[in-house]
Amino acid sequence: MGAAMEGDMVAADCQITPCVTVLMTVYDTPPRLLRQAIASIRNQTFGDFEFLILDDGSKQQATHAVLRQEAANDSRIRLLWEPHRGLTRSLNRCLQAAQGVWIARQDADDWSAPERLERQLEFLESHPERGLCGTAAWTHRHDGRPLWPILMPLSHTDILAAFPSRNPFVHGSAVFRAETARALGGYREEFTCSQDYDFFWRMAECVQTANLPAALYHYRYTGNAVSVGHAAEQEQAHRAARQLADDRGAGRREDVASALGRAGIELAACDGALRAAFKQADHRMLAGDFGGAGRDFVRLLRMHPDRRIAWGKFARWALFSTIPQARRACFR
Repeated sequence: MGAAMEGDMVAADCQITPCVTVLMTVYDTPPRLLRQAIASIRNQTFGDFEFLILDDGSKQQATHAVLRQEAANDSRIRLLWEPHRGLTRSLNRCLQAAQGVWIARQDADDWSAPERLERQLEFLESHPERGLCGTAAWTHRHDGRPLWPILMPLSHTDILAAFPSRNPFVHGSAVFRAETARALGGYREEFTCSQDYDFFWRMAECVQTANLPAALYHYRYTGNAVSVGHAAEQEQAHRAARQLADDRGAGRREDVASALGRAGIELAACDGALRAAFKQADHRMLAGDFGGAGRDFVRLLRMHPDRRIAWGKFARWALFSTIPQARRACFR
């Protein structure tokens, strides 16, 4: 009887203080994609988690209905309903509300492999010096058809070396210590997109990091993703994050607003805006919207007929959209 009572107390304590908070924000995510994302977490082989889902002021009643139904079917799901504030503020609101020792990210239009959390937590428990762990990921078209896996740097040294040129983490695949995230002040709300690039860079300067080589996360290119509609804004944020990292390295005071302002001026004075437009069209192509991407590339080619990049991007679109066997080679 005493052993049974002790087991009941342990179970109750796990419910009060879960090992992991899976953190997901939702804004008018289509029901089919949302159900798949939620199911991928509910079906994890690791079960000691709370699933904190914040609805960021969705207007679609179908989105609300899915969330309520899923929460009713699984007591680990905890819903927060907030007015629309955007991704960065929603993430910080979730960080404040999270009860877990670890935070695991999950995006509402992606999905995770069933063993993802188990393998990441096993790694982190056996490497207590690590405070941030991501994984490789499979990429998919909007309809879920697979494209190819994307590999990430594995060691902390290689991750630090990658930051100046790209984000070495897939945001949705990351698991990190809640106390570290809060000590950093969370995501910087001046970054309305690419907030994870700056956030993980700052975190990697404080704790050891790693990526698992297995593709345990599934990233979906969608036609309404931030990368499609805000490519120039993303590029501005990346430039600002690099400037802020330089300031930290030189012992200078960080000024986020100033860094974003300088990045915007640099973007306007160079090919940054043009390259962002091409990135936007590339993303649409990867999502499977070949017609929309083709119209984008034709428009850009007409605007810049003297630019080699315009002809090269158009040729790649023609090859990608007509010869499936060549698609992966187009992005090597």
